Amino acid sequence: MPRSRAAVIPSRSLGLTVLAAFAAATPAHAQAVDGGLRILLTNDDGYEAAGITRMRDALLAAGHSVTVVAPLENRSGSSLSTTTSGLIDYYEQTPGVWAIDGTPADAVSLALVHVMRATPPDLVVSGANFGQNVGASVLGSGTVGAALTASRAGIPAIAVSVAMDAGGRESTPPYGSTTLAFGPAAAFVVDLIGRLRESDAEGLLPARVVLNVNYPAVGAGEVAGVRFAPVASVRAFRQVYTVAGATGPARVETIVADAERAEADSDYDLLARDFVTISVLDGNLDAPQDAREGLIRRLGIER
Repeated sequence: MPRSRAAVIPSRSLGLTVLAAFAAATPAHAQAVDGGLRILLTNDDGYEAAGITRMRDALLAAGHSVTVVAPLENRSGSSLSTTTSGLIDYYEQTPGVWAIDGTPADAVSLALVHVMRATPPDLVVSGANFGQNVGASVLGSGTVGAALTASRAGIPAIAVSVAMDAGGRESTPPYGSTTLAFGPAAAFVVDLIGRLRESDAEGLLPARVVLNVNYPAVGAGEVAGVRFAPVASVRAFRQVYTVAGATGPARVETIVADAERAEADSDYDLLARDFVTISVLDGNLDAPQDAREGLIRRLGIER
C-alpha cells in the first residue's frame, strides 16, 4: 500500500510535550460515538497484525470510536524505549489507522501530542499481542510499555496478550491456536471495558494503574475461568545464545520458557492452566515503602 510521506515530526518533541495540555486543535480522525469511548489502539506487533485488527473490529462493533496508531513493523521487546533524536515518519494508511516508524511508546506519545490531541482518548488498549506477557517478561514487553506510557500521561490503559503454547511451533500454521484466540480475547476485552464503565465512580482505572490481560490459546468455551493474579518472578520467554567461538557473532533464538517454574497461582501458572489472567501493574515505578525506609536508615540520608 502506498504511503504518504508528507508529514514527519522531530521525535525530540515527544517526551517534552506528552504531558502537556491537549489544547491545540489538531483534527482527530475518530469522533466519539454516542455511548462509546474514544479509544487509542496500539500494539508492538505492527499496525496490520492479526491481534490488533481483531481488537479494532470488536471495539468498533461495540460502539466505541477507535483510532489506531501503531508501529509500522514488528517492534516486539521494545519495553518503554523511545526514539530520542531525529525524525519519526508516520502515515495514515486508511482513515483512523496510522502507522509510525517507531516504537510502541513512540506511537502512544505521537498519538497524544498530535493525532488525537484535539480529542484525547478516554482509554488506551495495547494489543492483542501475539504471545503472553506474564512474569518478568512484562519488563521487556512493548505491549505493556505502550500501556505504561499512556498511564503515565494520565490515560487509563489496558495491555492485552494471547498466549503461545510451547508445542505450537510445530503446528500448521505455527501457533494457529493463538491466532484463533484473538477473537475471543477481543470479546473479553470489550466485556471488561463495559464492566469498568458500569462501575466507574472516579475514573475507568486508578491513576498510574495498568491492567495486564493475558488470554490462553484456547477457544472461548475452553477457558478455565478468569483470575486476578500476581506477576510471576520467572520469564515467559527466554533467549538462547549460540556462539561459534570466543568472538561473535552469536545466534539468538527466543523460546517459550517452562511455566512449571512459575509460582503457584501467579499469572504465568494460571495462564498455563487456561485461565484468563488480569494483573494490576503500578506505573509509579517506586519501590515499596519498607524497602525505601530500610535504605534511608542504612545510608543516613534525609528524606
